Amino acid sequence: MKPVSKFFSGMTANLLYFVVVPISQMATILLADPYDISAFISSGTGAFSLVFPIVAIISCASLALSRMLLFILRNHLRMKWPQYILWCVCEIVIACLFLSILLGIMLRDVLPYFTVMTRCILYFGSVMLIPYTVITMGIQIYVLSHQNSAAVTDEATLIRFYDENRRLRIIISSDAVLYIAAEENYVNIFYLDGGRVRKFNLRSSMSALEDNLLRHGLLRCHRSYYINPAHVSLLKKDGGNAVACLDVPGEENIPISKTYYDSLASLL
Repeated sequence: MKPVSKFFSGMTANLLYFVVVPISQMATILLADPYDISAFISSGTGAFSLVFPIVAIISCASLALSRMLLFILRNHLRMKWPQYILWCVCEIVIACLFLSILLGIMLRDVLPYFTVMTRCILYFGSVMLIPYTVITMGIQIYVLSHQNSAAVTDEATLIRFYDENRRLRIIISSDAVLYIAAEENYVNIFYLDGGRVRKFNLRSSMSALEDNLLRHGLLRCHRSYYINPAHVSLLKKDGGNAVACLDVPGEENIPISKTYYDSLASLL
């Protein structure tokens, strides 16, 4: 099972839980009053308007402490879904236990404490469970949509190089490719890997690679060269010859044919 995204323990998600859960809980009690909660929390004093703000403060405070702890430990915890769900359940139960202490004192002449505690967990826990579920599902949908978008983007930037027998030999990000040079029955692919220039020798022809390279933004600049315009820092003319200087120190200049000079220059 994959770990829960770190987004769940980040500041944005924690603030979302801290703000939405208490507001949703209080709104549900005021508007829907499930389980006749208003009568329950005011049965000891008869003053719902007095007790209700205290209940709201306790809910916010317990949730704030839990979410602060989760944020502090975000780099040390790598929870999977069962552990995260357990954390949320414990969060709800602890908040309900704090509420039961307050209400247990107020209702000590009306109900036994364990009855108050049980009702707090049942009543307030079920009311908090709905916003928890909605927020968790919403965040997970957001995380998955961004992961899929990033995966599609990454996939679109990868160049797959096949040899003359259509066997996949290497996959390189198009941003990392510097240039490709033909050499007899081979092509040499020059690319960046960890900041260093690497060369991969592929048995293929320039014409076989043409469609694939053009699709990923590389341009033909010479009958024996394809170049990545993103890595060209300067075009120079020396007499009747033109060369492209790359943005990699120490790398050789790439010859530019007159046929391709204008099209390459227009991109720089």
